Amino acid sequence: MKPSRHGFTLLEVIIVSGIMVFMLASIGAMCISSMRSYDRATTRTFTDTDAATALQRIVSDVREARRIKLLADGNKPRLRIIMPKVEDGHEYYDRYKDDTAHQYDYYLSDSTGVPGHDGTWMWRGKSNDRRVVAKNVSALEFETDSDQNYQNYVKITVIVRQQTPTGLRETKLTQRVVYLRNF
Repeated sequence: MKPSRHGFTLLEVIIVSGIMVFMLASIGAMCISSMRSYDRATTRTFTDTDAATALQRIVSDVREARRIKLLADGNKPRLRIIMPKVEDGHEYYDRYKDDTAHQYDYYLSDSTGVPGHDGTWMWRGKSNDRRVVAKNVSALEFETDSDQNYQNYVKITVIVRQQTPTGLRETKLTQRVVYLRNF
């Protein structure tokens, strides 16, 4: 008569446990790798989008401006955009007149928006009428070859940085030359 078997041997249990641990470790490593990849991809997308949005906003205003002027608060650059004068009661503007009531500054500051403060918030506006254009902007640069008081073109660079658990992500966009249409 054969003895009946009611369980597993210790060797069988150890082998199956080892296989299960190896499978769980492999699955865990794949999950961690895919989460890191997702984090890198989404952060890159967000920094690219923030930089492109900020740059396009400035470029759009510069192209429609009557004049631009580079200002500086120490080492913090500002770009002042002066729009053409809109004639009263008309929907068109006079390309040869400045509208001093509609001037906008682009600059970096903290969350208060006060020019001259250190921060990574990009603002558009003046005085108490300013709006946030983008956050996490680490640098905003404006260049022109002219030493004149007012310029008819500008080179614009926007750098956006975001810290993630996997490291620092940076996007640097430059619009080489932006000409004013109404200069």
